[in-house]
Amino acid sequence: MSLLALLTSAALLAAVVAAALPEPARRRTSGSFSIWPLSIATFIAAASVIRAAVGGGDLIGPLFALLVVALTVVVQLYAERNLRGDPRARPFFAFSSLAALGSASSVAADDVRLLAAGWTVASISTVALIWTGGRSPQTRAATRRSALSLLLGDLALWTAAGIAITATGSASLNSLGTLEPAPATAVSVLAAVAAVARAGSFPLHGWLPATAATTTPVSALLHAGFVNAGAVLLLRFAEVPTVAGPWVVGIAGAFTMVLAGLAMLTRPDVKGRLVQSTAAQMGFMLVACSLGAYGLALVHVMGHALYKASLFLGAGSAVERALAARTVEQTTPSRRGGGTGAVVVALVALAAIGAGGILSHQTAALLLFPLATAAVAGAKLGSSGASRVARTATVAGVAAAAVGYVLLVFPAAESLVPTVPAAALPPAFAVALFAVAAFVAAATRTSGRLGDHLFAFGFAWGRPALPVLPTRTPSTPTVLTGPLEYGSTR
Repeated sequence: MSLLALLTSAALLAAVVAAALPEPARRRTSGSFSIWPLSIATFIAAASVIRAAVGGGDLIGPLFALLVVALTVVVQLYAERNLRGDPRARPFFAFSSLAALGSASSVAADDVRLLAAGWTVASISTVALIWTGGRSPQTRAATRRSALSLLLGDLALWTAAGIAITATGSASLNSLGTLEPAPATAVSVLAAVAAVARAGSFPLHGWLPATAATTTPVSALLHAGFVNAGAVLLLRFAEVPTVAGPWVVGIAGAFTMVLAGLAMLTRPDVKGRLVQSTAAQMGFMLVACSLGAYGLALVHVMGHALYKASLFLGAGSAVERALAARTVEQTTPSRRGGGTGAVVVALVALAAIGAGGILSHQTAALLLFPLATAAVAGAKLGSSGASRVARTATVAGVAAAAVGYVLLVFPAAESLVPTVPAAALPPAFAVALFAVAAFVAAATRTSGRLGDHLFAFGFAWGRPALPVLPTRTPSTPTVLTGPLEYGSTR
């Protein structure tokens, strides 16, 4: 670990201590002193990024550490107002700073023991953050689920670290490429389990949807930084010479991406939709890592972190925006304009792929997903009730964004990570997944039996089974203490 990384960790530790200091003025939120050391840590992390970019060292660790620390500062600034007068404020500032310390330490580590230690500190702090959300049945369920899933993932990571050290005689991450087939398979699978648990993906997906019950600052931290760390973990273990881990990660990500995307369409609440959207995005991240596209996965989760943090912090205004939208006169969508918009965006993007010579790239199949999203956006904008000039301009903007993604973001993302994975899944896996996802998305728009079954399945995805209610009698009435889906009856 470099000197700047150690200074960043020291500043984050100071933030944890500062959160426990008493406030001299009542107008300040309890624990908010942690913002100052966190701000210092942000500047040090930025200096680490600049040094790595200029000196040619590892750029991913400093870049991801900067993302985590900077987002923690932003969320704490929001919480300083949002949690003013709330008894949960001090624990939030302390545990959020501790979670940032664990995450920053793990991504900057060059030792499997330090990586696992930081990973566990972040997990325990996150469970504690969820616990600070209150004593409602929903929060208790979220705390219980997150503790079970995350600590199971941590146990898998520590086991992988132990096997790697025993097999190679070294704790360095650079020695992972020398593992023999049997320990390599075990280490790869266990690291994959840890990444899947952190990403809230199938089959350890139950904890992430339950976190919709926690406070908005905690939700923003979880979905903006914490769940994204799986991409960095998989990158650190990319040199393990076996395809077992990529298959575990790819299958888990594929199931999660399709099913969480379906569940997102059924959720009536704002935070519920955002949570399922995060799960689907993490599924795509895992699929990208399984194909060896670590650079694309990291760029994806960084963009997702920034975007999702803004959505969660603005979730409180969703009702106001919905009411304002109802006052606007609704116009009839233009089917012709929608079709034209989709075709224009698709053709322009395909032309950019051909001009850039990207089809020969090993991970070019992953472009199917963002280009399909761009085509859908073009269709929606093209069918809007805006004037023809406005529709043309917005569709052209989407087409330009698709070209920029193909010719700039995609190559830059791959050059960001010079590591060549020891094993990866074939591109046909991504093509098959795209076909399944497209079929499910189309089927959900039907009004027949298949569409109804998919809606019911998506609505139940990630939720616990309903409890069996006791037989009601006049002498023993059932008392409800919260939503039935959390088993909150007595």
